[in-house]
Amino acid sequence: MMGSAAAHEGRSEETPGAKGAETVRVVLVGRTGLDGRLRLDPDVELVRVRTPLEAVGELADPTMGGGRPGRCVVIIAPDADPAIRRAADGSVHEDHARTGEFLAALRHIDPQVRVLRLETSDGEAPARAGYDGVVRADSPADALRAEVRGVGAARAADQPEVRVHATPAESLPGLGRKSAGWTDIGDESLVRLLMQGRDITESAVELIRRRFPGRNVRFVPAELEGVSPPSDQPVHQASVGWRGRAMGVLRSPDVPAEMLAPQAAWLASWLALRDQHAQLREAAFMDPLSGAHNRRYFDQFLSVAIEQARKQRLPLTVLVFDIDNFKSFNDQYGHGAGDEILKETVKLLRSVIRPSDKVCRIGGDEFAVIFHEPTGPRTQTSRPPTNIFPIAQRFQKAILDHKFPKLGREAPATLTISGGLATYPWDGADAASLLARADELALQSKKAGKNCITLGPGAERMNGEGGGGA
Repeated sequence: MMGSAAAHEGRSEETPGAKGAETVRVVLVGRTGLDGRLRLDPDVELVRVRTPLEAVGELADPTMGGGRPGRCVVIIAPDADPAIRRAADGSVHEDHARTGEFLAALRHIDPQVRVLRLETSDGEAPARAGYDGVVRADSPADALRAEVRGVGAARAADQPEVRVHATPAESLPGLGRKSAGWTDIGDESLVRLLMQGRDITESAVELIRRRFPGRNVRFVPAELEGVSPPSDQPVHQASVGWRGRAMGVLRSPDVPAEMLAPQAAWLASWLALRDQHAQLREAAFMDPLSGAHNRRYFDQFLSVAIEQARKQRLPLTVLVFDIDNFKSFNDQYGHGAGDEILKETVKLLRSVIRPSDKVCRIGGDEFAVIFHEPTGPRTQTSRPPTNIFPIAQRFQKAILDHKFPKLGREAPATLTISGGLATYPWDGADAASLLARADELALQSKKAGKNCITLGPGAERMNGEGGGGA
């Protein structure tokens, strides 16, 4: 069914070797030719991607909890230069604004990232503006590794820094580290939340409250402005908005409007960053057709989720399945019907799984679900959830019973799935082995006549099932 989990869709990742110095994550974008020299360094986690957007995706943390090296270097090859547009007639056009947008997106996600351009032997290299340095394609291995490990080095003086256009404390006059009698502490916590993909609204409002000790300040989102309960005392307020878009208001009975106004502007810039970051994460980690997470998300999330499960001594189950005879439906009813099947499949899945479970599209009609509760049991005496097989059965029945309008009346209730359930740690001790086992079990379901979910020994153990399928 699926290919190797180690290399997919033009991206591959090398696991660092023995632990030494602090591990540095190096993302190679395009054809750099640096793989062999960097792979020899045990303190380098090496990732190869094809496009700038994929590089943005690699920097984002879909696990909402970290678990990756704290330092990152991105190296851009000439063939992946975001400034270059190649027309159909072969002509080349440069758009340096795209370079600025790309660099801003990277630093939006990780303000400490170091972005280097690759200079080839013929002198071809991306535009200089905004990059943190240059790496020569013919650099010896030792020199190359030294350049990569110099993550904290200052930017070259002749290369202007490209900033995100909405950097809060810098883009708003009067909101430096000290302003209006308060110390602007805690912004780092907002950066961490952004990098983890979490909402910053409550934390940002709490920082504003800390600037006015003992006073009542609250944020009312735009959609709730008209439904707030009336107050017996006068309320001061300041609008929170960004570039013509109303986001809400800051309200306080005891902080004057003129003092709320700069806080509202500060909050607006952070909320704008939040929205921009969410858009970047969605583009990097979501499958636009089905609405499921994509393969990149699956690979990154599964590895970290297994590590969490290992530390917490909890099981983790993966369901891998595909839609039986999907190609024939595509051929008979058209790609519109096929697209609808994929979208409806994701909707049906989400209707039966838990909020913490992740639905991912990992191939054409191939999906995977990671059944994972990162918080574990709610109390020490309660047991972790073990009813994964019944969830899979409910989904299997939902697919069988669902009417797909574009298939027409002559083909009701004819869709089935074949899948495999594998559970960590019994069916696989790491992401690659667990996925491979689930894939093997799915193939067994196909060979058994389809419309079947086959359980591995670990899944059988967790779910108390004596048989191997449904």
